[in-house]
Amino acid sequence: MPESEVEVPAPQGAPLRGTWRTPDGAGPFPCVAFIHGLTLDRSFFEGTALAFAAAGVASLRVDLRGHGSSPGALREQGFHDQVADVAAAYAGLAGLPGADASRRGLLGFSMGGAMAALLSLGTPVKALALWSPLLKTGLWKDLRHSQYGPPRDGFQPIWDGILVSERLFSEALGQDPFAAALAYAGPLLVCHGGKDRNHPQEASLELAAARGAAARPVASWFPPSSGHRWHVDQDRRIRDALGAAFFQASL
Repeated sequence: MPESEVEVPAPQGAPLRGTWRTPDGAGPFPCVAFIHGLTLDRSFFEGTALAFAAAGVASLRVDLRGHGSSPGALREQGFHDQVADVAAAYAGLAGLPGADASRRGLLGFSMGGAMAALLSLGTPVKALALWSPLLKTGLWKDLRHSQYGPPRDGFQPIWDGILVSERLFSEALGQDPFAAALAYAGPLLVCHGGKDRNHPQEASLELAAARGAAARPVASWFPPSSGHRWHVDQDRRIRDALGAAFFQASL
C-alpha cells in the first residue's frame, strides 16, 4: 500500500502537510480527506488509513495549521481559519496522484467533524463521516468555560494548559454543524462512543434520529464503551472497518 508525504495549497500561502496513502494498483481510487480534532494531528488516523486502503479507498490525512508539522501557531488560529484549511485539504485531494476527483469523501473527528459538516453545505462532498463530532457549538463553549475558566487576554485555556485563540469559540458560535449535518443530502455515517465527555453522544443520537425521520441516508454506530478518543482497541477497529465499508459503498 503506497504512502507518500505531500503538501496541499492552503490559505495565507503556506501549504498544509499531509500523508497520502493509496491501495495497491494503478487507480484512480475513491478517496477521503481525514480531518483531525483540536490539538491532535494526522497521526490519529494511521490505522484508519490502513483499513481504508485495504478496502480500496485512498486517503489524505492532513495537519491543519498550528497542528503537527503544518505551519502556524495553534494559538493564532480562529474557527474560520481552520474551516478554510479543511476546504483546502478537500480541494487538494482531487489533484493527488491516483485520486478520482469525482469520488471524494470527507471524514471529520471531533472539531474536525463540525468543520466537515459545515463544508458539506456548499461543497460537492459525495459521502460524509463524522466521528465523535462537535455538533452544538454553544454547548462546546459553555463546557470549556466551566472546565477551564473564561478567556483571558484573547486566549481560551483548554486541557493540558494549552491556550487557543478566543476566536476559535466566538467564531464557532455563529455556525451550526448540527443543522449542516442534518441538511447534507448525501450518505452520512456517524460514530460516537457512549463515554465521550468532550462532546456528548446525545447530539449524535439526535442527529441520526432526525436524519432518519427526514428520510435522509444515515448509518450510525454508538458503542457504549468508548470515550472521545476511542481508546478501546476493539471499538477503534470496528469503527475503522465500518468507515472503510461505508466509503467503499458510497463513493
